Amino acid sequence: MDGQAVRQRSYRTWAVFTLALSLLLGLMLVPALTALRRSEQIYREIRASQQQFQNSQQVFEGLSSNVFTISITIRDVLLDNSPEAGQMYLARLSSNWDQLQDNLARLRQVIPLGETAVLLKLERELEAYRASILPIFSWTPQQRGERGAYFLREEQRPRRQSILAVAEELADLNASLYEQQQRRTAESEVRFREDLLRSVLFALLAGVVVSAAGILRIRWLERRAHQQHQQAEQTGEEMRNLSVRLRHAQEEERRTISRELHDEVGQKLTAMRMELGALERLRTADHGEFSVTLTQVKELAEQSLRMIRDIATGLRPSVLDDLGLGPALQKQAREFSKRTGTPVFVTIEGGFTGLGDRQRTYVYRIVQEALTNCAKHARARQISLHLLDSNQQIELIIADDGIGFDRAKAAHAGLGLVGIEERVRELGGAIGVQSAPDHGTTIRITIPQNGKAV
Repeated sequence: MDGQAVRQRSYRTWAVFTLALSLLLGLMLVPALTALRRSEQIYREIRASQQQFQNSQQVFEGLSSNVFTISITIRDVLLDNSPEAGQMYLARLSSNWDQLQDNLARLRQVIPLGETAVLLKLERELEAYRASILPIFSWTPQQRGERGAYFLREEQRPRRQSILAVAEELADLNASLYEQQQRRTAESEVRFREDLLRSVLFALLAGVVVSAAGILRIRWLERRAHQQHQQAEQTGEEMRNLSVRLRHAQEEERRTISRELHDEVGQKLTAMRMELGALERLRTADHGEFSVTLTQVKELAEQSLRMIRDIATGLRPSVLDDLGLGPALQKQAREFSKRTGTPVFVTIEGGFTGLGDRQRTYVYRIVQEALTNCAKHARARQISLHLLDSNQQIELIIADDGIGFDRAKAAHAGLGLVGIEERVRELGGAIGVQSAPDHGTTIRITIPQNGKAV
């Protein structure tokens, strides 16, 4: 997995965790806000109910006080024998009656609309009481003395008791309404506790789900990190093995070059030196023998030059510089066919003028490594090589009809295939290997036209 994929997965993980934590905090905040709002609402209902009950009690107390004050005023006017007592106490009665009307107005505001029958009854009793007491203020002192006791006992007291009974009935009604309001408040508190409990349980359940998801995600990430760590260790071990194999291959290549220089070129040069010594001795000898020896020396020089050229070609193919990539690959294929006996069919399309020197060398080495792998492992009857130069990229296809291999069961890639993959990666290209037992192997490589070796 490359770094970009790891970063993208990390971003997705953090996004999921951020969303989950936000939802969890939101679920914790919702019950708190709901509890705050409902508690404020219940508190306002309780305060309104208490305030209404207190106002009603004050009104009832005021009505009772007004009725008793009016009764006292009637008693006083009946006991006063002065001629001007009627007018003086009538003014006091009017003031008391105005206060009583104010309390009735306040009572109308606190009594619900569906409970006005008792209030109307009280108003009728008060009007009848007022109508019964107004005439006494026009009585003479003699009439007040003669009728006062009877009026107080038979008229004023029963009506006052009737008024107070209706007021008490209203007070009981107000108390009943207050109890109903208290019951509704208690029911609202119960519903509030139930809603709060449900919200808390839901938030707790959601928290458990989010926490479980987070734990599972963390465990998955830990397993993934452990697997990647093991894979990294395995890759490091493979790279170390490949590095050892590469060093061995380099040493083997140096040994081969050294052996070729010593055994082939060195022997030819030694033989040439000996022939030159013989040629020196034959300067004055027979001309025919001298010509034969000179011809042998020339052949030895040509053979040595050819060997040196072959070694130099293996180290750096000069044909790339002289003829270009296409002819160099065709020559390489011919030499491979001549050396191994396996025919190689080459198809070249395009001029490859946009390729740099390193790109041409890499493509040449890729083909060389692929053909070497075919010779070592494929046991192919024939090989096809197709190279295409398009406007945007280079396409290279190398296919054989050999024994193939199963990539899923292959423990490690060979050094040759690893070298090919490394060169393709350095050119910024892509490689695909298709192979199966008894179905040959196909290598497909694409290299950007403007790519540069890194």
